[in-house]
Amino acid sequence: MYLYKIGCLALSFFALTEGFAQNNNLEPWEKRKSDRQIDKLPAKGPYFVIDDRIIEDRWMIERFVVPLEKYAGNPVVVKEHPWEGSGPLLGGKVLFDPQEQLYKMWYSVWDSASYYSKLPFSYNISYAESTDGIKWEKPILNVFDRKDASYKKTNLIKLGREKTQDIDVEFNPVSNAPENKFVAIHNEAGGVFVSYSADGKTFNSSFKNPAVWYHSDTRNNFVYDEVRKRWFVYVRPRAFAGEGIKHVNRRRIAVVESDDLVNWTHERTVMVPEEGDVTDFYGMTVIRRGDLFFGFLQLYAPGKTEKVTAELVWSDDAYRWYRLPADAQKSPLNLGTENEWDAGQIRISEPVIKGDEMLFYYSGNRSNHDSPGSPAIGIATTKLDRLFGARSQADTLGRILTRPFEVNGDLFINADAAGEIRVEVRSAIRDEPLEGWTAEDCTPFTGSGLNSPISWGNKKLSDLKGKMVRLRFTLMDGTLYSFDTL
Repeated sequence: MYLYKIGCLALSFFALTEGFAQNNNLEPWEKRKSDRQIDKLPAKGPYFVIDDRIIEDRWMIERFVVPLEKYAGNPVVVKEHPWEGSGPLLGGKVLFDPQEQLYKMWYSVWDSASYYSKLPFSYNISYAESTDGIKWEKPILNVFDRKDASYKKTNLIKLGREKTQDIDVEFNPVSNAPENKFVAIHNEAGGVFVSYSADGKTFNSSFKNPAVWYHSDTRNNFVYDEVRKRWFVYVRPRAFAGEGIKHVNRRRIAVVESDDLVNWTHERTVMVPEEGDVTDFYGMTVIRRGDLFFGFLQLYAPGKTEKVTAELVWSDDAYRWYRLPADAQKSPLNLGTENEWDAGQIRISEPVIKGDEMLFYYSGNRSNHDSPGSPAIGIATTKLDRLFGARSQADTLGRILTRPFEVNGDLFINADAAGEIRVEVRSAIRDEPLEGWTAEDCTPFTGSGLNSPISWGNKKLSDLKGKMVRLRFTLMDGTLYSFDTL
């Protein structure tokens, strides 16, 4: 038995050392890849610097939220008509319709007299159009047919039974039927409902199978995951720890899911305030870029500042959400200074992509949340996909290392560099630079570019197509936002 054990140990040691010898004789990309490991990578680009599915490690790098730039002519939509109540709130959406070459806006209006008198339709949705996204017209639609309405000809859409409180509208990605061109969700008595429209002015809903069956008093929004073919709606939860405490609201973030907009999961709370946070998360606008979810989280401090501010967060699966450290730059948009039109509240909607720019329409209000104030709508912009950045620390060479991935094209980066950025191609297994592909071999990137090609002399990354590699970005006075292989 003793000899048998010695023989087994010797055989095991031989197999182990033989395995090492075989691996050492392999080219860096020849080791069999793990499909399970590859499945954990993002399904498509662009790949963002805050996505740990593709980023393995960072050295001397500071991550931050890129601040949006406010349009100098803000606000672009203000109250003009008596039926607009306290003023336009972007509890709605802006889309660019390529068929009609028009920007289309759905925005909320609140009638305080009807609300406090407990009359129907204290909340409604108005419609506006623009050819350039800056100058807006409010066409008279004459479709809002409430019999006791004070105003018969308005720019109010037709949808709700008792009210239409906030709305999110999307181009329907799964139906080519003209009557279903637009798909929307809105909040009213009985829950959050799905509706469809051919023109964006008259919406039709069966008012069956609500996405959530209870009142979700926020700007609920939905997003389509085009990779996994499923819808997510972000709402307030029904269940919360503060239930029964006076003046405590269900201001957390929950999500429901569907693959057909008919059958929905039960809500699941996915974001709650942490130690050191404000007490309330008022709502969250969620968008997709690449294979990542980005959330514009609304922070609210009732009983304290009463202001509503914003923080940008992210998720790789729509359920687990990540935040930058407390001392990082986390807000994509700051409140205006005292007495400016957006000094008390900001709420950011989904962006419209216009060329190489992202246009974020947002609600602003001079007043805090505890006062109706005079809400209006403005614009803030950033360059395409510049949402989070990773920059080198001052006078330091920063490094960003990717996880192993299979090369499928050339490398392009979205970056700024007052200094320079270089990229090194490294072995997927040994994490060693490949000969001829070092940082010194790389043609340095300088300046600013949204989709700048990276090369190593006369070589491009596609020369290694099908092989497993890592990339190591070296940044000297530079910022990387995202990269892609195309």
